[in-house]
Amino acid sequence: MHLVWAPLGPQALERFISAYRQHDPGVRHRLVVLLNGFGSAQSLEPWLALLDGIEHEQLRLPEPLLDVAAYRLATAQAGAERYCFMNSYSEPTTAGWLSKLDEALAAPGVGLAGATGSWASTRSWTAHLLRLPSAYRGVLPPPAEAIAQFMAVEADRPGGPTPPAPRSALATARARLATLAEVPGQTIPFERFPAYHLRTNAFAIRAHTLAGLRVREVREKRDAYLVENGRNSITRQVQRQGLRTVVVDRDGEIYDRERWAESRTFWQGDQERLLVRDNQTRTYAEADDDRRRLLSGFAWGHAANPAIP
Repeated sequence: MHLVWAPLGPQALERFISAYRQHDPGVRHRLVVLLNGFGSAQSLEPWLALLDGIEHEQLRLPEPLLDVAAYRLATAQAGAERYCFMNSYSEPTTAGWLSKLDEALAAPGVGLAGATGSWASTRSWTAHLLRLPSAYRGVLPPPAEAIAQFMAVEADRPGGPTPPAPRSALATARARLATLAEVPGQTIPFERFPAYHLRTNAFAIRAHTLAGLRVREVREKRDAYLVENGRNSITRQVQRQGLRTVVVDRDGEIYDRERWAESRTFWQGDQERLLVRDNQTRTYAEADDDRRRLLSGFAWGHAANPAIP
């Protein structure tokens, strides 16, 4: 199931279809294109033209939803036993990518198989910003510098925010007070580093496992973060069922959560074993050495080992 988010335009689907044509999935499957965020009067022609000659099914959501909420709603109509979900930015990198995820899901005790995972912790990041002890001490730059670097990362992304103008002392004081007010929401629902979570850009799961998950209503991006890496994330719920949550690399090797940093699939090394790339892995691939150190440190703490481009 590939999510097509209308505001991104047809270019994102074009990248996925190009990779889909180039890299044989390696296993029989149904391709479901999930049309998300399209108005009732919006023409689908530019997107449908890209799908010409591709055997697929289409599902159109009645209203725009964030990724996981869209997947959950669509499964009621798709009626499959096993799913592989791919977000709008995802692009397979090698032949047999889908069979590798499917085979990993069939491995003993596996309940969730993803192309990338991370140990990054919102809770520990907030502690670092407040200069409190955290796993990021000695790994990430001091708070002001770290914030500036992350803001630069966001600003460099297509459609990213404009860097803010310098603030007055009063504005800075108000911003700090606002940050303190947000501390409970940025710590209590999240776990300390390592906050093991599979990223939801590309993952495989059985229908009955998915049906047993409690997925909170996703109204805003923070809700999506909680679904992906909160205390009650998809990954954590699957783990509480006694099931393994594994990362799969481009060779089909699987890594349990304690070994995810070794997979060199996400913000580690040169991401040379990456099975499915997306906008986040592209950000790292195109980054300079300082930015790679920042991203790798955030994802893996003291286990960070970025390859300098």
